[in-house]
Amino acid sequence: DEFSIMPSSVRLSDGGLITAVRKRQIVESRQQNGIGIYCCGDEGKTWNCLDVGWAFDTGGKSGNPPHLIRLHDGRLCLTYGYRTEPFEIRAVLADTADVLWKEPIVIRSGAACHDMGYVRTIQRPDGKLVAVYYWCPTEFGERTIEATIWEA
Repeated sequence: DEFSIMPSSVRLSDGGLITAVRKRQIVESRQQNGIGIYCCGDEGKTWNCLDVGWAFDTGGKSGNPPHLIRLHDGRLCLTYGYRTEPFEIRAVLADTADVLWKEPIVIRSGAACHDMGYVRTIQRPDGKLVAVYYWCPTEFGERTIEATIWEA
């Protein structure tokens, strides 16, 4: 009933590694879905859990995988789907000096159902971010691949 899967990792400017993983765990007989954050300073040999291994809630329906990138200015950007109404694509930013995550930013909201997410994000040369994901425009219809261009 518990798992940690689908990692997304980046190398920090100091040479360390940070990874975000899709997690499901059982707490007091309830399933919780979220993202765990881990860091490493020895080329992947040992990992330390940040945020007590549980950084962000990803909503119901077994959660959603994270995607982590390092922005041109050195900050971290983590994007993911939130699978509880209002069904959203979200991002969180952190300064890599302290890896203190800011409040989630809603990139897009209002999918017709939970079957959406799996975000992948890049930063363009002009600094804008492009988040690509699959989306549920109607509850029983076909899913679409869509994108949102936004600024951090």
